[in-house]
Amino acid sequence: MSRSRWLPPLLIFLVLAQGVALSAEATEPVPSTAIDALAGGEKLRALINAVVAEQRAISTMRADFAQTKRSELLLEPVTSRGTFLFRAPDSVRWDYVEPDAMSVLYVDGVLTSYHPDLHTAQRITTSRRQRRLLKVMSGTQPLDELTTHFAVSLADPGAPEPYRLTLTATDRLLKRKLTSLVLEIDRTLMLPVVVEYHEADGDSTRYEFTHIALNPPLDDAAFSLAFGPDVKVETVNASSAAGE
Repeated sequence: MSRSRWLPPLLIFLVLAQGVALSAEATEPVPSTAIDALAGGEKLRALINAVVAEQRAISTMRADFAQTKRSELLLEPVTSRGTFLFRAPDSVRWDYVEPDAMSVLYVDGVLTSYHPDLHTAQRITTSRRQRRLLKVMSGTQPLDELTTHFAVSLADPGAPEPYRLTLTATDRLLKRKLTSLVLEIDRTLMLPVVVEYHEADGDSTRYEFTHIALNPPLDDAAFSLAFGPDVKVETVNASSAAGE
C-alpha cells in the first residue's frame, strides 16, 4: 500500500475531531434557527463558530463510517465500511470491516496500518511539517491563515438538509494534491457528518458518518494494536525525508 493511501483518513480525522477552525473568534455560537436568518459572510461566520464550539467540547468520539472511492482507474465506485474512534488531542483509529479487514491507527505522530489477513503492518513516523500540511489541507487553521490556501463558501439547501461548506484550494503547491474539500454539517449536531475529498488527479473520496457517539468512555487499549509473531512489521521514518 502506498503511503498516500492513509492521507484521506487522517484528513477526515482532523476535520471531524479537531474542528473546522476557520475562525479564531471566541464568540458564543448561535442556534441553527438563528443561523438560517442570517446571510452572506455573517451566516458563514456564525456557522463556523457553532461548529467550532461543538468540536471543542469533544474529548472522545465513536462513529460508523462508509468510505466511497471514485477513480478513473476503477470500473465503479468502491465502498468500504467500518468504525471510527477519536480521543483528544490527536489519537484516532479506523477499523475497516468490509470489503477487507484493516486497521489504521494514528497516535503521537506515528501512523500504523495493519492488515490481519495478510499478516503485515507498517509504522510511519510523520514530521511536524507533514502534520502542519494535514491541518492546512483539512481546514483546521484560523480563517486569517486559511484564506491564503482556500476559498471558503457556504451553500444552504434548507432544513432538514445539512449545511454544505466547500473549501477550494488556491495555494499553488497545495493544488497539486488537492482541489477541494466539501463538508456537510448536521443542523442538530453542528458537526461534519459527510466529508468529501477531491484530489488534483480527479479522484475523490467521500466519508459518511452515522451512529455518532460523543464523549463515550475510551481507554488506552482502544488506541493500541498488538501484533502476533507471524506479523511482518515495516517501519518507515517519513519525517527524515520530509524534514522536521
